[in-house]
Amino acid sequence: MKNPLKSFFCIVFALTTFSAQANNCIETRAGIDMGSGTTKIQVAEVDICHHQLGKVLYEDQRPLAFNAELGKSGNNQISDAIQQEGVVALKQMVNKAQTFHPQRITGVATAVFRTASNGQQVIDMFNQKTGIQLRIISQEQEAELGFLSAKAALHDSNVKNEDLLVWDIGGGSMQMTAMREQNGRTVTDFYLGKLASVTLKEFIISVLKNQELDKTDSPNPIGSLRNTVLRYVNFYARTHVSAQIKQDAQTRRVIGIGGVHGYSVKDQIHPANNTYQLADLERVSKNQVWKNDSEIAGQYRSTDVSNLLLVEGFMQALNISQVTIVKASLIQGILVQ
Repeated sequence: MKNPLKSFFCIVFALTTFSAQANNCIETRAGIDMGSGTTKIQVAEVDICHHQLGKVLYEDQRPLAFNAELGKSGNNQISDAIQQEGVVALKQMVNKAQTFHPQRITGVATAVFRTASNGQQVIDMFNQKTGIQLRIISQEQEAELGFLSAKAALHDSNVKNEDLLVWDIGGGSMQMTAMREQNGRTVTDFYLGKLASVTLKEFIISVLKNQELDKTDSPNPIGSLRNTVLRYVNFYARTHVSAQIKQDAQTRRVIGIGGVHGYSVKDQIHPANNTYQLADLERVSKNQVWKNDSEIAGQYRSTDVSNLLLVEGFMQALNISQVTIVKASLIQGILVQ
């Protein structure tokens, strides 16, 4: 006959061991996504054993117009003024993040820092001034990280890579990413484009309106130029996106991540269940194009309306029926890596 007391202690030991192992899997981490127009930070609990996100402890974002300032520079360098704005914002966000005692603070820098001749120098300075670990990543790495972030943010273990096409739009670059199995291995297909939020805004200002970028920051009101912008975006998408991504865009669930989908489009359309159709964009953009900056709320008013046309034109060209917005940037991928 078994000793009941011995059995009790065995159960207690097993539960204690399991609890200790579970606790060892949970780590507090901070991630930073330094983009071309916005810098984001998040602190979260991460299950490092299963690469899953847990409770979000803190998040913040700041508008830092690196790409817009680079366009005005004349020497392809990020100016001292915007660098100092970056240092101040980073220090404020990092100081707040450190109150949650993260085991690490890591992050990535994207398009504008790849483009600027002093991009690496600026990132080195940010790291030195704030004690964090930022690194410049390639557009391919940005796309893969975006896919990983979107999948993690869905919190659905039944979702397979083959179910998704992840569409990430930033200030200076756009990525569409899909994965598929081929001959027993995972193949990643990309669309890596330069037509994005800030670049389309600048095209409208400098080409369609023939205005100087260093004197004009906003294309609003876009007005009767709406159809011209849509034709340009539509043509760009049809001629630059690969046949494989075009096919995936029609057959997979399209997940929109990043600031353009998650804030700009969402705040103007207010989609039910975070899903919007092409008709929603058409309805809202027809009205928004006649507004000037004083009639548009928010810190990103100079790109909000052109963002609608950017997404609308791509959806038209690629026959995308609907987009589901998932609250994800590159941070979720940074945290679970």
